[in-house]
Amino acid sequence: MVKHYFSLNYKKWIYTFAMLFVLTILLKYLAPGDCLPKGAPLVFWDYLFIYFSYPIVMILVIPIIYCYLIGDIFTRDCEGGYIEFFLSRISNRVSYFISKVAIVFITSNLLFLCCLVNIIIISLVYKLPFKGEYYYDVVTCSIKSGNNIITTLAIQYGLFILTLSTLGLFILIISLIFNNSFYSFVGSGLLVIQGTLAIFHDQSQMFFSPIVQGMLANHSTFFPYRTLSSGKPDLTFQSFTVIYSMKFLGLMLVLFFVIGCFKIRTMNLSRKG
Repeated sequence: MVKHYFSLNYKKWIYTFAMLFVLTILLKYLAPGDCLPKGAPLVFWDYLFIYFSYPIVMILVIPIIYCYLIGDIFTRDCEGGYIEFFLSRISNRVSYFISKVAIVFITSNLLFLCCLVNIIIISLVYKLPFKGEYYYDVVTCSIKSGNNIITTLAIQYGLFILTLSTLGLFILIISLIFNNSFYSFVGSGLLVIQGTLAIFHDQSQMFFSPIVQGMLANHSTFFPYRTLSSGKPDLTFQSFTVIYSMKFLGLMLVLFFVIGCFKIRTMNLSRKG
């Protein structure tokens, strides 16, 4: 079934890589002015972690691209008549749903790899130094806390995969409920709006935004302490940790998986949408 997905969607992945390439070039010019002290040079590791915490990238572009990539993985089976073929060769409907969950996990990893490869390509093209003085908060706070950069990258990878997997299962559940990929984009759009409001208007809502969980720069270990207007530390945001995000996203994944298993067993799969 994974092979079937890529045989139908390989062109989407080519377009996605091209879009990410353009985005990565744009970010190379936007990042220094928005995220670094004036006049500070951009080095590879600052560039990489800025990419995965830049609001336009993580709240807007990545969710929309991911919905574009997997929004029809269920409805296309129904519309093309593939679903009867697949169900005749597997043990039950839940196994079919699990195969779609596997596609979500594989594609989230592949999208991370596409982002990483583009970052490396642009870094080589523009000859960004791989060593030097770091200025971005994620990198500097990580080093001060005793983590090395590879460990921090592994944490970022984990958050990215959990976030996209949660988004992917959310998209899949909507497809199962409405049997129409259009509503997958509507649902993703609502999460984008929620994430935007959480970052730019009411940051206390970050605790409840699935998309925001994937941005490492928002977590308490990776930014300088926030303070209240009184000058006292803002203890609320000290609770927004990587562990919290992993627990939150893990809970969402389990919830969506259970809902999906229940829905796939009770729905009429012969219905076209």
